[in-house]
Amino acid sequence: MSAPRLSPTEVANQLRDDILAGRLQAGHRLTELELCQRFTIGRGRVREAIHQLVRQGLVITRSNRGAVVAADAPKAIRDLIIPIRRTLEVYALGLVLEELDDATFERWEAILTDLKAACERQDHHSIAEADVAFHRLLIERAGQPDLMVIWETLVGRIHSHFLREQWKQSRLLDIYDEHRLLVDTFKAKDRDRAIQLLTEKID
Repeated sequence: MSAPRLSPTEVANQLRDDILAGRLQAGHRLTELELCQRFTIGRGRVREAIHQLVRQGLVITRSNRGAVVAADAPKAIRDLIIPIRRTLEVYALGLVLEELDDATFERWEAILTDLKAACERQDHHSIAEADVAFHRLLIERAGQPDLMVIWETLVGRIHSHFLREQWKQSRLLDIYDEHRLLVDTFKAKDRDRAIQLLTEKID
């Protein structure tokens, strides 16, 4: 009996790990034929896997070369984007801290459960998804659509930076602990401490 074919997400996850571990370097061309042969799947699944990596900022497509492994965002871009993202989230926190309700905290608790499980199984993709979901909820609660549009654009641009930094972290559960502390501080309505922790977290 032949082994089950990998899904596009499973292929994307393996390629993502290769990129973050340095086995696939920036500029490496990802050809459909090569990936079809490596994973024993059809071109449709390969294309969907590549699209997932493009959305994560780890792969870019070029008209003359196809899909290639992306370089990390230049330091100048990170130095510009990260402070802007920090400003947006601190602003959102200031708007909503006193208004955060049980329903919001229940959603954060669900995200924390997913985040802890992802850290324990060293699932970098799911860690990144949970991290983004955690901060997206803060922006969502601010109730300003323009704020969300700007935030989504910034986070998309530095997503690969976060994944690469996460890969270097020796204890992934530290990521969970940081978010756990944030939620506990939000619940205590400790504005100064919450702003301090949020500011330190976004780097």
